[in-house]
Amino acid sequence: MARIIDLHGGELLRLDTTAGARVQVLFGTVWLTEPHRLDDVFAASGEEVVLDYGGRVLVEAQGFARVVVAAPQPQPAFAGLIAQLHAAMRRLPVPTLATT
Repeated sequence: MARIIDLHGGELLRLDTTAGARVQVLFGTVWLTEPHRLDDVFAASGEEVVLDYGGRVLVEAQGFARVVVAAPQPQPAFAGLIAQLHAAMRRLPVPTLATT
């Protein structure tokens, strides 16, 4: 589900989100900070920020801004299993060919 939110200059929006949520800037410029992210993000009209960690995210409008906040896309139930299989395959020893 997505929400459209209008922010006035200097207004602060607090989001409690999960990793993978998206903040898209429809108009204006925003400053965004996320826990555990090394750098803050400045995003302008047309840009989208995908949250790496989630948690308490702060978005501040730099003048009037309109943003869309969207929850992460649901992943198929088997997506985690596929990632685990890939990781397991990378750990397998690589066979060597005998040369004579």
